[in-house]
Amino acid sequence: MANIRFPYGDETLEFEIADRYIGTIVTPRSIVSASKPEDLVLDALHHPIGAPVLSRTVRPGQKVAVIVDDVSRETPAYLILPHIMDQLHAGGVKREDIRIVFALGTHRPMTRAEIVSKIGEEAARTYSIVNVSCTDETELKYMGTSSSGIPAFVNRTVSEADVRISIGMITPHMDAGFSGGAKIILPGVCGERTVEAFHSREADLGGNQLGLEDAALRLDLEALVMERVGLDFIFNAVVDSKGALYRCVAGHVIQAHRAGVVIAREVYGTPVPRRYPLVVSNAFPNDIDLWQSTKGIASGELMTEDGGTLILVTRCPEGNDTHPLYPEYIGSDPSELIRRLNDGKAEDRVACGSALPICRVRMRINVAVVSSGLSKEIATRMQFAYYGSIEAALTEELARCGGAEGCVGVLTHGGVSLPLIEKAGA
Repeated sequence: MANIRFPYGDETLEFEIADRYIGTIVTPRSIVSASKPEDLVLDALHHPIGAPVLSRTVRPGQKVAVIVDDVSRETPAYLILPHIMDQLHAGGVKREDIRIVFALGTHRPMTRAEIVSKIGEEAARTYSIVNVSCTDETELKYMGTSSSGIPAFVNRTVSEADVRISIGMITPHMDAGFSGGAKIILPGVCGERTVEAFHSREADLGGNQLGLEDAALRLDLEALVMERVGLDFIFNAVVDSKGALYRCVAGHVIQAHRAGVVIAREVYGTPVPRRYPLVVSNAFPNDIDLWQSTKGIASGELMTEDGGTLILVTRCPEGNDTHPLYPEYIGSDPSELIRRLNDGKAEDRVACGSALPICRVRMRINVAVVSSGLSKEIATRMQFAYYGSIEAALTEELARCGGAEGCVGVLTHGGVSLPLIEKAGA
């Protein structure tokens, strides 16, 4: 028997499976960098891609917005932010002219403890913090409409800044191909109307976008940011499977991002010989709630045969609080969701649009869920099978698929994995 260990929050979830069933186990590479984290950060800042060094990007008297991704991402901002601030101060920017803005998108505001954990106690105490929901209209400014038709309602601190800088990370992403770059603006610091218009574009997607460098939504969000908002300097990290800093890129919003995508493929891209009738995907590290956990479906779906079963494993400590209608939308017919979006009858347009890719997955394969944070009732609303343990799910689903030798694929970090199917037509 093989004993497989999944990271599960701060704990480990173990299960056993007969060796003969295992076709492949996919996990991001754990790469030991020869450089210290601080040296990686400084090297990226001293050698920006497609842009001058940050200290030459700013001038005294300018208002600067430093946009940082939120608690749902593993970006070690506490390591990066002090060096960003050093560069800004070297360029003559005063402390009182700097605002740290958390890119919440439609997520909840961060707690004080989360803020300190993310950026460090000193930064949290020293600089002004903006931690505002996308639904607060008083904190938004309209900046025009992009050439692709998305209205830009942007957080006022960001829109009124003279210089905008971002700190984020690059991982495979189910809708935008890869995270990072301009995505920290859209949806990160945009208002609900902008995010709704953006996610409504998912109705037009032709399939799973995970790992596509020029995914349609990536190009849409970059058009809005470049045309209507502006992002002067990005700093994006790539971390390994243990959350350790591997490489960093900095500089131009698109040029630096694309260089980072190449690095992210090295870490998260894993050759997989074929698709399997049964796949177990652990949503870690994107498993804080259902909204994030569906990233484990995106990676697992790439490995699953037509008509096969994907077992999603997720801790989900915050359940499904952010978008209560999300399960209902996932359990609906895709054509019905498109009709609701087109007719303006979707109560939650963001969740409705984001559910479409998952609905399409459900049309091709079966999905089951094992979770300590999601109930059987929520699984039923999504038309997912529900199991109390991985062992119970495997027993049932192996019997269903025939239990052939090598029939199971496993993803230990489905939330960030990029399976690269090797067999043509698989």
